Amino acid sequence: MENMNLANWDGERYKELNTYFRIMIEQLLRTNSDLQAHMQQNANLKLDDLVEHFSPDDQERWQEFLELDQMKMQIDMWDHLNGRGTRFKPGEGFVNPDDDTTW
Repeated sequence: MENMNLANWDGERYKELNTYFRIMIEQLLRTNSDLQAHMQQNANLKLDDLVEHFSPDDQERWQEFLELDQMKMQIDMWDHLNGRGTRFKPGEGFVNPDDDTTW
């Protein structure tokens, strides 16, 4: 894992996209009648159900976010295994007590 390709890691872009999608998804859940009906009929709403309501541009942004999120997980895992970085909390993942701005 020492050869992780971190050339594409952009922490600021990750936070930007995280914030963008957090707001967008909350708004989508409040305003999209199809999703509201789905939630009333079935308590299980999958992320794919939301993503299919994204615009094509947002679907591209989503793919970029997923790639960055995967890199973040690898970085966090590597740091955890080497005794540095954020700590792992079962059920919540890697938590940084100083940063509650990301999901």
